Amino acid sequence: MFKQLLLAQRQYRQISALGRRRHAYCQSGLFSASVGSLAHSRTASKRPLCIGRQSYSARLPHRQQQLQPPQRQRHDQSGGEGEGEGEGGSANKACWHCQQQNSPASLLCKNEKCAVIQAVGKGVNYYDVLLAGRPPSFEIDAAELRRNFLRSQQAVHPDSFSQRGQIERRLAEVQSSWINHAYATLKDPLHRAQYLLKLRGMEIGEADQIADPELLMEIMDTREEIEEATTDAQIAAIKARNDANIAAVTTGLASAFGSDALSRARQLTNRLQYLRRVAQAVHVWEPGKPVVISH
Repeated sequence: MFKQLLLAQRQYRQISALGRRRHAYCQSGLFSASVGSLAHSRTASKRPLCIGRQSYSARLPHRQQQLQPPQRQRHDQSGGEGEGEGEGGSANKACWHCQQQNSPASLLCKNEKCAVIQAVGKGVNYYDVLLAGRPPSFEIDAAELRRNFLRSQQAVHPDSFSQRGQIERRLAEVQSSWINHAYATLKDPLHRAQYLLKLRGMEIGEADQIADPELLMEIMDTREEIEEATTDAQIAAIKARNDANIAAVTTGLASAFGSDALSRARQLTNRLQYLRRVAQAVHVWEPGKPVVISH
C-alpha cells in the first residue's frame, strides 16, 4: 500500500510539472495561431490547449484579441479554405469557430448555436452572394439585387459586431466592404460588363486605348461638337443622342453575353466606356471651356 501511495504521488508531481511547463509556454507569447489552425487544433485534440490553472476555454476572449485578424480579401473572390463540394462546384468552407461546413457564399455560420460571421468563400463571385448563386449574366433583376444587398449588408454591418471579438469585427469590415463593392459593380451596366469579362479572363481597364478607328473618329467629332456648342439646347441634343447610343450598346451587351460572343461583348464594353466619358463631358460643359475626352 505504501509503495502504491508513493507511485501515485510521483505521477501527480509529473503531471503538475507538465501542466506548469505548458501553461508557461502559452503565457510566453511564443504561441500563435491563425483562425484556421486554431480551430483545427481544437477539433483534432479535443482537449484544452493549456494544462494548468486556466484552460483554453476560460482564456478564449483573451486569446481572440491576440490572434491576427483575417487578411483583407480581393473583391472578386476570396481565398478561404474548406472541405467538400458546395454550389457550383466550389469547395465548402469550414466555420472558423465551430468547424461546421457552410456553403461558400454563406455570410453567417448555419449552425444556430454558433452563427458567427464567416469569411468570403474561395471562388465566390458577386452573383453567388447577391443574386442567389445564379450563373453570371448581363441581364439581372435590379429589384432583387437591391433587396439581397440590403439584407446581406444588414447581416454583416460592422455596427452589429462592435462589441464582439477582434476576429468578428475584422470579418464584418471585410464582408461589408466586399458586399458594397459587389453591389456597386452589378448595378452598373458598364461595371457589370467589365466584371463578366474579367470572370471569363478578358479583363478590360479604364486605360485601354480605342482599337476601333471608327469609334475613335466618332469620339473626336463629338468632343469638337461639345466644345463648339454655345447654348443649352445644343448640349441637350448631344446628350439625347449620346443617351440613345448608351441604351443601344447596353442592349447589344445583353445579346452578346447571352450568346457568349465575348469578342463582341468586349468591343461593346469598350464603346460603352467611352460613351460614358462623353456623358461626363456633357455634364460638366460650360460655354468656351475646353472639353477633354481621354482615349
